[in-house]
Amino acid sequence: MVVILHSVRRAFLPKGRNLGFLMLALLVLSCADLYAQRSPFDSAWTSEAIQIREEMDCFTDRSLYIGEELIHFRAMVSVSGPTGPDPWSTVLYVELVSVDGKRLAWGKYPIHKGVSSGEIRIPADLLTGHYYLRCYTRWMRNRGPETFTYLPIRIINPHRSELYKVNSTETGRDLLPVHSSSERKLEFMNHASSFERGDSVALDLLLSGGQLADSLSGCFTVVPLSVAPSVSQYSEQIPEGNFRVEFLPDRYGPSLSGSVQYPDASSERFPPAVIHFTLMGDVAGYLVCRSDSMGKFTVGLPFRSGKLEIFVQPEGPDNEAVEVRIDQDFDPRQIHFLPPPFTLTDQERKQAVIMARNVQLSGIYGQADTVVSRDSGDEARTFYGTPTRSVDLDQYVLLPTLREVFLNFVPNVTPISRKGRTSLQIESENPSLSLYESLVMVDQVPVLDIEQFMSLSPAKIKQIDVIEDVYVKGDLRYGGMINLVSMDGDMAGVDLPEHSFFIDYQAMQSTVQLHLDPPALDDQIPDTRNTLLWMPNFMLRKGSSTGVSFIAPDYPG
Repeated sequence: MVVILHSVRRAFLPKGRNLGFLMLALLVLSCADLYAQRSPFDSAWTSEAIQIREEMDCFTDRSLYIGEELIHFRAMVSVSGPTGPDPWSTVLYVELVSVDGKRLAWGKYPIHKGVSSGEIRIPADLLTGHYYLRCYTRWMRNRGPETFTYLPIRIINPHRSELYKVNSTETGRDLLPVHSSSERKLEFMNHASSFERGDSVALDLLLSGGQLADSLSGCFTVVPLSVAPSVSQYSEQIPEGNFRVEFLPDRYGPSLSGSVQYPDASSERFPPAVIHFTLMGDVAGYLVCRSDSMGKFTVGLPFRSGKLEIFVQPEGPDNEAVEVRIDQDFDPRQIHFLPPPFTLTDQERKQAVIMARNVQLSGIYGQADTVVSRDSGDEARTFYGTPTRSVDLDQYVLLPTLREVFLNFVPNVTPISRKGRTSLQIESENPSLSLYESLVMVDQVPVLDIEQFMSLSPAKIKQIDVIEDVYVKGDLRYGGMINLVSMDGDMAGVDLPEHSFFIDYQAMQSTVQLHLDPPALDDQIPDTRNTLLWMPNFMLRKGSSTGVSFIAPDYPG
């Protein structure tokens, strides 16, 4: 077996700071009024934005895998340039890609203090061959896919004999490996030279003589020597002239970006449109943002896991019909690698047979990992919490029109005409409510046509919630909020507005709870672990040893 500690330390020379760009970037991501400012996507800011550079080092628990297995990884993100005190990127994008650039598995993972770790599952139907773990942030997309980090791995499909072949005639590229991991000497104190199956192996690790001032952090893995992880990763430095700000960083969590298409596309400056986003289903949520002078927008999303359904509804200036186009979350550009021959040494071949057997047995005796939702127990019934007033219409006599319902049961909500359009005014002791239009919703989805809203049948409405205070979302303010809860959760039959649509959004990857130890120490239950120990966040401190332990496997290595 081999014990490996990966660690990376980077140092950046200080560069000049441009406070104008920094202030604008913070303003943008705080959803400020961009129409009065120059768009952060304007090429005039390129000379300042190009100073901010992110680099990444990635490691995995092994270099050789069997189909259906989990790849455990750790990524360390470093940034240089005028980024300000807050983190620059908080979301890591990870893809498993083929040598011809096809995306085969993907996920998003949180970055905390420059470090992210997680797991990505290998599809069962992949053919045997060379693959790459591709890691990047949204900000890195501005420099192109050549600057992403590509970590080479090998995958074996024991059920099929053919190898993965590249069908594309496009010329591949041979990116140069970057040996960025630090070589540190570790001392293992007072351990035996061999172990029997089921033995508890305890190691005391000590960093040898004065290589670091205080501590060393990294990831720690225990695997057979023949499948030890690679310390090489691939990237390419491209001319800075290719840099262009198309994506803002995920500074405060995952984000969604896109652009608004106006009827008059020839204009150089567009009035702001309002884009409404409703998270559908049990995980309710409402988000809203304004487009900037170039018609672009970015909206922050909550940290959720799994797949979300989001309803997108644009609101053009002066009721103008506009369309919204959403950017792809994962970078669609492909890098074509020159595929090397797929070969295994005798020891690798023997270990691959053991690994394939373990994967097959794990399906019989139970998987060695369990998916756990990150946000379980953190779901709110409504995104706005407890309303100021809530009226249950089941407790009252059925009235023929919604106008009469408001008149009799919610008298502080009255229809008014403002600027040629009908809106609902919430009367309150707070005089600020009269300065803004109220936010009107059905099942937490905004309704822009109040006349259509007032024509709904009260028989389809179960409850009316009212918030009698100024409701703030980003830089947008509403004079309170009114939400109708339908009987059947179908928006009471409201027609969806023109140019609105639903999207399936891939949220953050769910947590995987690892069970690396064998389920029992007897001959009836096999040990199916291919990775004996994986510690994505490992710390060694100066002057003290650190203990680690694991259970010895059935097989040698």
